Amino acid sequence: MTYANAEDCSPQLRGALESVIGGYMAAVAEVLLAEEIPVVSVSAYGDVHDPSQDDFEGDVEGSVEFAPAFSRTLLGDTGETGLLWCGVSGWCFFHIPEGSGRSLLDSARWMGSGLTPEPVRVAAFLSEVRLDPREVGSAERPFYRAPHSEPDVLLRRLEAFGAVDGGAEPWAWAGEDQAVARLRSTACRRRVVEALTAADQEIVDVALHTGELEALAGLLAYVEGDTPDDGLRELARRLARDLALRARDGVESVDEHREAFSYADEQG
Repeated sequence: MTYANAEDCSPQLRGALESVIGGYMAAVAEVLLAEEIPVVSVSAYGDVHDPSQDDFEGDVEGSVEFAPAFSRTLLGDTGETGLLWCGVSGWCFFHIPEGSGRSLLDSARWMGSGLTPEPVRVAAFLSEVRLDPREVGSAERPFYRAPHSEPDVLLRRLEAFGAVDGGAEPWAWAGEDQAVARLRSTACRRRVVEALTAADQEIVDVALHTGELEALAGLLAYVEGDTPDDGLRELARRLARDLALRARDGVESVDEHREAFSYADEQG
């Protein structure tokens, strides 16, 4: 479906834009998760005619958000941090220190590289951010299209990255949670399989209180019940069983109870 009318304010247009913006955000998140960046969510906003965006000189947008620990490690505080994609100016990294009163525009470091660079290029930009978050990119904002213009052209451009299904209503985009949950689960399963099957592993002497072991079992049970990834669900179940049996049978059983390893080895 195309939208040649630049004045089209229909909910279908907004829904279509949010679907492809969400697909672009998910594509970027997938690359970042493969590099073990703790992405926790993405967002998409597709009302190309929203006048409230005029103060920002923008219209549609998307974002990729990270776990708070990532901000603490990167910048030493828990301020608001993320990657924003602006439908007028492309990507920027922003960090708003808590209580600073600064705006996103005040803190934005712009990537450049065009309106819709490939996800791997966005990931490379974040790598540069991690080296020098306060000086990376440019403080000067680029402009690649006029706000509120040519939504059909933008839609076709973003379709190259795929789309994410929205919610029951075309203007209530709700695909980000499901999309990122699947991507996070897939990335987590990959890391777990690699860890369990790594060569030259040593047996580590780690002391745990019984409550800590129960807490770990609870976390694994949560993963088993929450993840949409069948492989990760089975790994969590088997690893929890391995730990419970080793706690019962003692350190001598460490090589006996390895169901998680066996399953991971099969997947590899």
